[in-house]
Amino acid sequence: MVSTLNEALEFIANYVPPKSPDGRVAYPILEDGLSYAEIKQKLKDLPFDLPTEVYELYQWSDGGFLGNLPYPNRSDRSEYAKIDKFISLGRAVSLAKEWGNGAFPLFEYEDGNICFTVGSQVKQRIAPIFCRHKSSVAEQPKYDSLTTMMVKLVEGIQSETSRR
Repeated sequence: MVSTLNEALEFIANYVPPKSPDGRVAYPILEDGLSYAEIKQKLKDLPFDLPTEVYELYQWSDGGFLGNLPYPNRSDRSEYAKIDKFISLGRAVSLAKEWGNGAFPLFEYEDGNICFTVGSQVKQRIAPIFCRHKSSVAEQPKYDSLTTMMVKLVEGIQSETSRR
């Protein structure tokens, strides 16, 4: 059974952005995914575990540059910000250790915002997603799950595609 998260990720992977004026497709650039064992190995030194959704995300891809994918900044999708980077697992682990507060970064926006989830001592399925500027505090999740965030991203892509 394919999860909604995996369906959304595959849609993103198959999305072909508009070609640049010289005819080349420059983005998105996605790294190959990791095995479950590779993910566990990279996470072994964290004092918490991550939700299953995060494992699914990194099995799909180990980060990349998403450049020109539209991303809904508001629930009504009337404004868009751009996710600039999907943070590689190695870099995300380093940042999580540096922060030391249980937060685990996943995405960076072009405007300086960052999206992250939180670890737990007990394995969770769902990864609530918090989005904030690097210098501020996010108290409430922007999305109740990584799946919800990725579905909104797909909706943004479809909305932008239909306007062309």
